[in-house]
Amino acid sequence: MLKENWRLISRIERCSDFAIIIASFFLAYYGRDSLVFWDTFFGWNLPFSGPALAPIKDYFIVLGVALVVYLLALSWLGAYGSMRLTSPWRLLRNTCLSSLVVFISLAAVLFVLKIDLSRSFILLFCVMTAFLLAGERFVVLQLLRFWRRRGKNFRNILICGVGEQSLRLVYEIAPRPELGIRIRGFADLRHHQASEDREQVVREIHEFRGQLRKTPHAPSLRIFVGISAVEKALKQYAIDEVIFTDVVQVMPAVRELVHLCAEEGVRTTIAADLFSVGLVKSGISYFGGMPLIHFQAPPGDQWALTLKRVVDIGVSAVLLLVFGPLLFFPIALIVKLTSPGPILFRQKRVGLNGRTFFLYKFRSMYQGAEHDLLKLREQNEMQGPAFKLSNDPRVTKVGGFLRRHSLDELPQLWNVFKGDMSLVGPRPPVPGEVSLYVRKDRRRLSMRPGMTCIWQVSGRNNIKDFEAWVKLDLQYIDHWSLGLDLSLLLRTIPVVFSGSGAR
Repeated sequence: MLKENWRLISRIERCSDFAIIIASFFLAYYGRDSLVFWDTFFGWNLPFSGPALAPIKDYFIVLGVALVVYLLALSWLGAYGSMRLTSPWRLLRNTCLSSLVVFISLAAVLFVLKIDLSRSFILLFCVMTAFLLAGERFVVLQLLRFWRRRGKNFRNILICGVGEQSLRLVYEIAPRPELGIRIRGFADLRHHQASEDREQVVREIHEFRGQLRKTPHAPSLRIFVGISAVEKALKQYAIDEVIFTDVVQVMPAVRELVHLCAEEGVRTTIAADLFSVGLVKSGISYFGGMPLIHFQAPPGDQWALTLKRVVDIGVSAVLLLVFGPLLFFPIALIVKLTSPGPILFRQKRVGLNGRTFFLYKFRSMYQGAEHDLLKLREQNEMQGPAFKLSNDPRVTKVGGFLRRHSLDELPQLWNVFKGDMSLVGPRPPVPGEVSLYVRKDRRRLSMRPGMTCIWQVSGRNNIKDFEAWVKLDLQYIDHWSLGLDLSLLLRTIPVVFSGSGAR
């Protein structure tokens, strides 16, 4: 019954999308003249204005291509799948992405066929279609949720597992009747009869049921022990789906039940978060036909990291072109005239996931200073593997000024442009320091190192404890976002100009 409802809704959506695309085409064609009117007589600088359109028959090729590409793109984005767990923002994202694909496809087709049609019309058509499709899906979503709140089109699920994951699932599902999911019971697949976890789950669910206002949607307290009990429950309670949680200790039983559910025609789902290891996130991908579960600590493989890299390339390229003539030559000349030795200092550092690279700086110490490091180890002011010394005798007078205002680090823009570093990220350590890391310290290497980070705007050399430094780096990694990067860059500017926290 549920599958039939889903197929019916999917067919209705496809027909509605077909009608909306055609309606958007005519609205965009005839509505664009109205926009031109408002632009001409009232001075509204609308982005869709332009010369009069050609006859509508010349634009039918746009409609034909759009109908095909829209339906293919929406199918590829999963827009015709179940909307039970969909959010309104995801609906808007899918329709906007499909409109972008259509716009690019239309541009390519018209370019190849050398057809000259109004680009403002095509843009208006794609924008209108995106929002009309999103609006239609939002209405359908709200109608379905209204229906499910009243006990229609619901799914009966059985949670196989008694532990932390099963409780998390209950807390997510039970307070949301609009999902149309009813938890009909739990199953303990372990062989022993007495279970402290089972008793704990019963107590917590009982307390949670009391907190729910809508008791008809509260989870059932039925506990089924063993595979045979689950088999009977599938038939007795009309179970539509079995969700396996806390499966590490009961893998053989899970395998047997998956086969059993397949024979019964019941859908099965296994929680991908197998190990409950805190900040580590799980995800699923496919290699050929084989599903793979990934476990990864933050920041993971977020799409925003790609945008972060694009920003790094663009900003570093612009700064190199701007500051190259203005600062690089004068600083290089001063370094060369005030102390013998090369202008640039090159040092091996450890970057993303342990990759080594050569970091570039304007030389701020006398030549051969690295060989004298062992003599100064006893004066190290940093607790841990890193070395910091306030009044390092190896630093030249000019080098002290460059360090105070971070001017010695300007050549690292080349490292950023190459991809060794980022504008924002944990500072890259030397290999000798990394060899002294304890295991938890190595996670600071899980992100591309940067020219500035939280430590830079938190006192820099005033931080004497290496573990405090690592804590700041991990705080950055665990809560990373593009907004955080922008905030740290803006906070770094006054710190660099004032030289605060540096000696």
